Amino acid sequence: MENEISRIDLYLQLNVDKTYVNTPEEGELVNKFQTLYTLAKSARDKSEECSPENLNMWREAYKGTLAALTKEGTISKKKGRQLRKLCYEMIESKIDNSIPMPKMLPRYKTDIPVVEKTENFLKFEMSGVFSKYLNDKSERCTYVDGTSWYKVWWDSLANSHERSGDIKVDIRRADQIVPQPGVTDYRLLEYIFEEEEVSLTRIWDLYHRHILREAGDTNIVKVVTCYYLNNDRIVGRFIWSPTSLQVICNEEDWQIRKVRKCKRCETIVPQALECPVCGGKHFKYDNADEEILAKPLYEIYNPYDAHETDNEDERDKYAKRIFAEAGTKIPFYRVRQLPFVPRPAISSMESIYGTSEVKIILEEQDVINKVLTKAVDKTLKSGAVVTKPDQVKLSDVNETFKILGVKTPEQAQMVQTKQVVADTSQDIVIASLLYESARSSSGVTDSFQGKKDTTATSGKAKEYAALQSAGRIESLRVMKSAAFSGVYELILKYLLAFSDEPRSYVRILPDGQEVEETWNKYLFLAKDKYGKFYYRDDIKFDSDPASTLSQNRVQMWQETQDKFVMGAFGAVNDPRTLRMFWNIMASLQYPLANVVLAGIKENEQHLPADIEQAIMQDPNIMDTVKQMLVGNDGRGGARPNSGPKASGATHAAEVEKTNETNRANNRDTSAFSAQASGQAGGV
Repeated sequence: MENEISRIDLYLQLNVDKTYVNTPEEGELVNKFQTLYTLAKSARDKSEECSPENLNMWREAYKGTLAALTKEGTISKKKGRQLRKLCYEMIESKIDNSIPMPKMLPRYKTDIPVVEKTENFLKFEMSGVFSKYLNDKSERCTYVDGTSWYKVWWDSLANSHERSGDIKVDIRRADQIVPQPGVTDYRLLEYIFEEEEVSLTRIWDLYHRHILREAGDTNIVKVVTCYYLNNDRIVGRFIWSPTSLQVICNEEDWQIRKVRKCKRCETIVPQALECPVCGGKHFKYDNADEEILAKPLYEIYNPYDAHETDNEDERDKYAKRIFAEAGTKIPFYRVRQLPFVPRPAISSMESIYGTSEVKIILEEQDVINKVLTKAVDKTLKSGAVVTKPDQVKLSDVNETFKILGVKTPEQAQMVQTKQVVADTSQDIVIASLLYESARSSSGVTDSFQGKKDTTATSGKAKEYAALQSAGRIESLRVMKSAAFSGVYELILKYLLAFSDEPRSYVRILPDGQEVEETWNKYLFLAKDKYGKFYYRDDIKFDSDPASTLSQNRVQMWQETQDKFVMGAFGAVNDPRTLRMFWNIMASLQYPLANVVLAGIKENEQHLPADIEQAIMQDPNIMDTVKQMLVGNDGRGGARPNSGPKASGATHAAEVEKTNETNRANNRDTSAFSAQASGQAGGV
């Protein structure tokens, strides 16, 4: 009956006869998880950095919809006018749209090639895994709430003909995550809860269970997921609906590889609907502890470093050898870390949460708006007033001219106009002082905001001032970099655990050459002294904030051009320097850079225009050039050393030389003939 439900019925939750009923074991487990979740959530809500009241207040202050505050700092019932959205202004000035790039620290010399290849691969993959949209949301969530969370997980449904799945990175807000109470280091967390809203249709697609829908909604239900370390320190997952207490998923060994086996004969059947051995049609998923290599694995090593030779000439030579034969059993990598990484705005020494940027300047924003509201009200009530006797009446002809009828000059003098001017100078001074105080606390200056700065007398001075201001908020960048280092570490661990196929990517070399490289998880496969295989995951991760410069193409164009003009690449007029410069610009996707490179290659086949013109106009120079281009020491002939050596003379000189030789030969021949005739006559 369930299979006959149409997709539209699932969306509308029609014709769903019965919902899922927990087993006795699941009923006992859900009560325990619900109790643990309630205790952890209560501890989170009591913290000042993550209480629902404070989060709601900070978010409304950022949006400019917060009511006026009382002297105690609580929200009053009086609606305040947000004439200056100070929190929004300061936070938007700090938004960093760049994504820190991975930086791995090799432990041994042999790790350097693996580290370089993995770094390039992660840089290539990150553009598709973590988009600019997610980074933009993360920036605002972090600064407003004080904390945001990165969730790293493996999506087996994101498969293709070449990939069995892919890495996913998501953003979770502070009130969507409930961590283990009392733990300040996320690496030491033993369990964590995630709150999210999921459609009933997706629950059916993933877990094939019908869940009771909540009142007032048709297809969305709130679910809670607990990620925890089981008895073997492997990550498990338990999902349930807190409203109906129905269990959606119970996977104690969530991060262990699974294999599909026939229930009758235990044969592994990856995809077929029928067992090829016994014909069974019922299957189960069991934990997979190891895999069998279909092909041998080779490793590249240095014989000199391996102490196989003492020849100094072979210090930089590498060789290939078999690391593991085909048919070798290799253990699967297991993830032993919860899939969440916190990102605090201002780190706290007492909590895993960070301090909100809004909290720092919230009171200044409230007082500034009160003062500005008072000043605006004064200004609106100011203006010109007319005083007149009660018996005198005004007759309005139009909005510009007013006609007043008076009977005597005395009455005319009684009618006077007086200007009422409100004094708002003190209000403006107080508002300015509070604004400067808020900016000092937030670390934002005029140069950093792009405003006019009288202290910067040149463009370079303004740039230095902005950089100095950025140093004031360097802590925010450092926390972001630290969070991304944890994200990259989790990404690598999930790739080691679940990516079976080699992954190719393209890297552009400095000379403009595009190289296709391949990364696979066996790069981290190692063998201990007992011959036991294991995956090395002890490589330290870091994130380089300075590497974000490589993502700013406009700034990289300017930096490259400056270095080229200063001669850092070599002589500016050297064609090789030009080729190097434009190869770098092409790798940075500068417009028409490839067209310029094509022109440089074509120009390299020609001499300068003035020299070519001079050669074409003088035949002697042309002949000299031709003789110089013959090669083989000026010898003619198709084979090396064939023909006489060239003399280096021009064609005209050679012709004159030949003529002179012929004339000399003729004179010698004539003289010899005359002598011979004389001798003959004497005889």
